[in-house]
Amino acid sequence: MKKHWEISPIDEKKQQTLAKTLHISPILAQILVHKNFSLEEATLFLNSEQITYHNPFLLKDMDKACKRLQIALKNQEKICIYGDYDVDGISSTALLVTVLKKLGFIVDYYLPDRHSEGYGLHIESLDTLIPKYNLIITVDCGITAIEEIAYAKDKIDIIITDHHLPRENLPDALAIVNPNQPECAYPFKSLCGVGVAFKLCQALYQTLNKDNVDLEQYLDIVALGTVADIVPLIDENRRFVKKGLTHIQNLGILELLHICNYQTDTINTGHIGFGVAPRLNAAGRLTHASNAVELLLTKDKQTAIDKSQYLDEENKKRQDIVEDIFNQAVERVESSNLDKDNIIVVVGENWHEGVIGIAASRLQEKYYRPIIIIATNEGIGKASCRSIEGFHIKNALDFCADDFVVYGGHSMAAGFTIEVNKIPAFLSHIHTYANENISEDILIPTCKIEAVVYPQDITLDFISELTKLEPFGMGNTKPQFVCQHVYVSQAKAIGREQNHLHFIFEYHSNRYTAIGWNMAEYVDKIAYKYIDILFQPEINHWNDKDYIQFKINDIRLSDNSPTFLEKYPNYDTVGKVYLTLRKLSMQTKTDKLNISSINNGLKQFYNIDITEYAIKTCLKIMQEINVLTILNENTIILNTMLQGKMDINASLTFAQRFNVKRL
Repeated sequence: MKKHWEISPIDEKKQQTLAKTLHISPILAQILVHKNFSLEEATLFLNSEQITYHNPFLLKDMDKACKRLQIALKNQEKICIYGDYDVDGISSTALLVTVLKKLGFIVDYYLPDRHSEGYGLHIESLDTLIPKYNLIITVDCGITAIEEIAYAKDKIDIIITDHHLPRENLPDALAIVNPNQPECAYPFKSLCGVGVAFKLCQALYQTLNKDNVDLEQYLDIVALGTVADIVPLIDENRRFVKKGLTHIQNLGILELLHICNYQTDTINTGHIGFGVAPRLNAAGRLTHASNAVELLLTKDKQTAIDKSQYLDEENKKRQDIVEDIFNQAVERVESSNLDKDNIIVVVGENWHEGVIGIAASRLQEKYYRPIIIIATNEGIGKASCRSIEGFHIKNALDFCADDFVVYGGHSMAAGFTIEVNKIPAFLSHIHTYANENISEDILIPTCKIEAVVYPQDITLDFISELTKLEPFGMGNTKPQFVCQHVYVSQAKAIGREQNHLHFIFEYHSNRYTAIGWNMAEYVDKIAYKYIDILFQPEINHWNDKDYIQFKINDIRLSDNSPTFLEKYPNYDTVGKVYLTLRKLSMQTKTDKLNISSINNGLKQFYNIDITEYAIKTCLKIMQEINVLTILNENTIILNTMLQGKMDINASLTFAQRFNVKRL
């Protein structure tokens, strides 16, 4: 698949300031500059424990919600937490039940069944709950339940806590706590459901004169939902996840980590997103999400073990079902050439509606198209949608609104229910919209590059330094780098199914190890060739030792043109060449130097090995700012009458690097 490799321009003055002030490497400083951070913002980002919480009462209706809860506590009324069956809803439910019980409330919970009820509030469910409870609090749902709230208004009080985007009209609930509703002054709009629930807990603690610090013991639950719901890991979310993953106390989460064979002292967002969350999600996808809530609520070790094992088995079943649906979908896409369409829609009879979202995500990764999978059964289709950057899938569904029984979602993910006899009309409408709103360029994925580096720049210390940027996720993706013109001396397929790529590459007599998951098709293409690699650096722990590993995300065959770092050397490289010239001049007591001696000096003084082309580019830059004069192809002479400090940015050659957008 063709991909754009995009590199952002860099303000090198700002980079040098951050590097010197924060005592970090130039590359880490460059990453922070790409995030458009000021010095103060960069400092706070690297020290997320210093991020302050916003006042929870800035959330509209928070005061109403807390006053109603005070009455419920005083009168010992019965409260039901009405949740959702995904990990965000599960963790939101577990958090509120745990905190409210600790504060002395009488509280229970209810989660709708994914298969028989579907997402959100339902009148039938309300009819069951209303006789039993005095107050219902929704978590991670409710903002679009206008008819359901109207039905229940004179029968029971309902507080909505949600984070999803509202429609034009809001439900007439007792209180709505949602940062994305109109006229809400809360400064951070990217909380997920459990984040909003945590803010309710903070406000309630303040109302009851409790110490908010006590609530941080539950940040492991908050971190779980925040990571799983793929919200931006910035602002408060960054503090939630950073602190939550470093202080995991919840017995259920600990048991799931144990089943995944993860070490609890090194947990990151990847462990949650690819290990813990899928097992919790499996409950709602195949059976009922209450099994996952009970795991997060239990205080009994054996119960936690049993439920974790159960969820692990459910997840294995889920994986098998997803694999089967995915393979069937791929066969239909390729047999009908659907991959040539701007949007891919696949319809399958009796496919398991609980897992089609996962299959849609895998199709999106394979074809890089917006994907819609519709699972039909008894005249009704249930759909999951996954999109790509530049195409707002919810807006696309708005265009087709008359085709649906119900629908909703975000820019990147959505879902709907449709009568089977309306699917042909929907297909016509959605393809019309996609053809009008998807350009050819949108269908080529863009890979953001933080920096082009030399392989020797990737050290264990540097990889360790990158951990200062964690937690990684939406809004703070793991950095990607590029190395160019490296020689592949060994390449082979590995794994049980021989579907992964392992290779050794060489650069200036040094050898490096690389791994490309599901990239075995490259083995014959790259063996004994020069390539450019897009990668993320990792530490591979093996036999009690740490090794550097290049995790490959994309590969290109190198051409014979100069590399980026040869044509556009960075500030640090130019600086080291300049200092090498000065040291050689002092050693040899002459201002006339040749390329060979400069190359040897760079190795001697700074242990760096760059090409002759790169050295000559550095010399050209220095000539343009009057540091030296190039006498011929191999010889320069230093200028001895330099006045003041030379500005490298005055060099036209150096300035060209800021205009490069793609490699």
